[in-house]
Amino acid sequence: GTLFLDEVGDLPLDVQPKLLRFLQEGEIQPLGEQRPQKVDVRIIAATNTDLEGMVADGRFREDLYYRLNVIRLRVPPLRERRSEIPTIVNYYINHYSAKFGRRDITITPQTLDLLMVCDWPGNVRQLTNEIQRIIARAEDGTVITPDHLSPELRRAYLPSQGAATATGFGPASGLAASAANEAISQGLTLADATAELERRMIAEALRKHNGNISRAARELGLTRRGLYLKLGRHDLSASA
Repeated sequence: GTLFLDEVGDLPLDVQPKLLRFLQEGEIQPLGEQRPQKVDVRIIAATNTDLEGMVADGRFREDLYYRLNVIRLRVPPLRERRSEIPTIVNYYINHYSAKFGRRDITITPQTLDLLMVCDWPGNVRQLTNEIQRIIARAEDGTVITPDHLSPELRRAYLPSQGAATATGFGPASGLAASAANEAISQGLTLADATAELERRMIAEALRKHNGNISRAARELGLTRRGLYLKLGRHDLSASA
């Protein structure tokens, strides 16, 4: 069979040797039993943490890390693949509409644009929970607008009502307004404009820190590996 260990990076240090021993010996000792039993399972482990950094900090055993790290697959966080968000949203609108018996649920382009700029620290799970909550409370024919989003998202990504304008958006900061005006004047899509802003921020962070990957990644809120992946995606070098 297969044993899936979710968030293995949260495993306490005093428990990690037990997992390592299980992986090495292929044995378990059920509660109440006097003798260990051999088991033959495939181990799949997942984590949102930087295990390499935890090993360097002494918070995760190096031998356990290498025992688990046989075949490594990296699933980028949702904020690194924003172009997939409309597809995910529409899929789960249909999925939860069928589950809750709702019909003709749609979403406005403005709401989709808003979902695409969210950071989604909880990744796809957070996004699907948001859609599930909306559909569960919706009626047939509902058109999903920003008002249907959770209070946390509205507070983080929508202006206060006092600052709102007739378009539904309040006055942006000088930096945001400048970037928005430039993107619109160049005819960029939201996804293209987001990618261009990301590229510029990475280049500026590298320039500020003289190409030091660790410092630039820290300022951008990324891991070193995450920054290296973005450098490749934007065809940038550390000397950008």
